[in-house]
Amino acid sequence: MCVSKLYKDNSKYVYQESMHLTGKFAKKKRLCNEFQVKNFGFNHNRVDQFYRSQWQSGERSWFYLIYRWIWMLCFAGVFLVCLSLQYSDGKYFIFMTNWGVMLGLLTQFVAAVLVTRWQFNINSLRTNICEMGAQGSPTTPLVKVYWLLHGITMSVSLVITTVYWSILHGKMNKPMRFPVLSFVTHCLNSVFMLIDFLMVGFPVRVLHTVYAMLLPIIYFSFTIVYFLCGGMDEYGNHYVYPILDWTSPMRGVITFAGVFTLYCIYAIVFYSIYKFKRFLHRSFSTIWSPHCVGLI
Repeated sequence: MCVSKLYKDNSKYVYQESMHLTGKFAKKKRLCNEFQVKNFGFNHNRVDQFYRSQWQSGERSWFYLIYRWIWMLCFAGVFLVCLSLQYSDGKYFIFMTNWGVMLGLLTQFVAAVLVTRWQFNINSLRTNICEMGAQGSPTTPLVKVYWLLHGITMSVSLVITTVYWSILHGKMNKPMRFPVLSFVTHCLNSVFMLIDFLMVGFPVRVLHTVYAMLLPIIYFSFTIVYFLCGGMDEYGNHYVYPILDWTSPMRGVITFAGVFTLYCIYAIVFYSIYKFKRFLHRSFSTIWSPHCVGLI
């Protein structure tokens, strides 16, 4: 009797240990798969995820459609107000913060267009994807552009917020004319994008960070050319940001390295949040499935 019980207990322990090791191996394998060369690309076998929210249960969602257009109008409103108040003979376009606002507007506009096409089945989009099966539908160029834009905007929004509030706030050597607008573009921009990140259903690719990093490379190159050409900000400073004052090149190099480090950190953070979001979705889907509800 005791031997039999001991055998059962040992078998149970061995089974649990085996399942634990299998789970750990599977997680490690999934993480390694993220770094495959194919994940530099923008093909995905669930195209419907780019048109639907992570949390909607049906094929269509009026709530998600309305949300998409509200978010787009918010970004459009911020952009138009900033442009009208801070244009300063075109100087508006030299600041990375405003690049982030424009990227956010473009991202939200493309997202609203995609969801609208899905909701109203324009050109039989939804019908074709459903008939072919989500896994048999090609990833269209517009979807690829949206995926790229979303990743770039997410990264740059959080980098802007981090750098501004940790280094630049109160140290710009210029008066803050519009404090509310500054708060919106340096803080709420990240809040809006994080909320959007939680809403969307498509995956995060760690290797897509390479494309997001092209933006700071382009911007840093722009500030160097702008400096060499004698460009100034609206107050006559010979730099765009104090931390990019190219009369002290080492300061700019250190800033460049710091920004790249932030991009790497946020890539891991975004991927972790994405996996946690997927876990929550699976958990709630199981709990509220008809089978489970019937057992409550």
